[in-house]
Amino acid sequence: MRSRGETFIGEPKMATATQTAAPPAGTVTDSIRVMVVDDSVVICGLISRWVDADPALVVVASHRNGKLAVDDIERSNPDVVVFDIEMPEMDGLTVLPLMLAKKRNLVVVMVSTLTRCNAEISLKALSLGAQDYVPKPESSSSISTSVDFRRELIEKLKNLGPKARQGGAADRRPMRA
Repeated sequence: MRSRGETFIGEPKMATATQTAAPPAGTVTDSIRVMVVDDSVVICGLISRWVDADPALVVVASHRNGKLAVDDIERSNPDVVVFDIEMPEMDGLTVLPLMLAKKRNLVVVMVSTLTRCNAEISLKALSLGAQDYVPKPESSSSISTSVDFRRELIEKLKNLGPKARQGGAADRRPMRA
C-alpha cells in the first residue's frame, strides 16, 4: 500500500532495485520521511504500513539489510531511520556510524527483541548516536498484535522526526557505555 509513499524497495521480496515515484504535491515534504530497515520481510512490511497509515509520516525507503540502507541514505534522504540491530551483511552497530557520517542530522531509532544481550547492544547503539530504542516483541506474531509496540514506535518517530529537520539530531550527546 503506497498511497502517499514515494519509494519502496522490492515489496514483498525486498529486492535491491529501487523505484522512484514523484511525490504527491504537499505530502512528502510536509511528512516526516522514514526509512525502515529490517531483514524480516514481515516486520519491515508491518512497520512500513503502520508508518504510512499515519498522516504525519511517510515511508521513503525500505531495505532488508544495513548495507542497502547505507548505500541509499543520500538518495532517499529520510528524516528518521528505524532499523533492527541484528541484520545480515551489515548489523545495526556497523550501520549506525556510517549513516551518521553521510547524514549528520539523521534521527535513528533502533528496534530489537528485548533480551539481555540485545538490551546491552541497544545501549551501545545509543552511545554511538542512536536517538532512541524500542524493544521489539519476541516473535513476528507478537509484533503484529502488539498495540504497545506500534504506539511507542509511531510516537517516537513523530516526536523525534522534526529534530532532523531542525538539525537537532546533530547536537547529540552520546551516553557513556
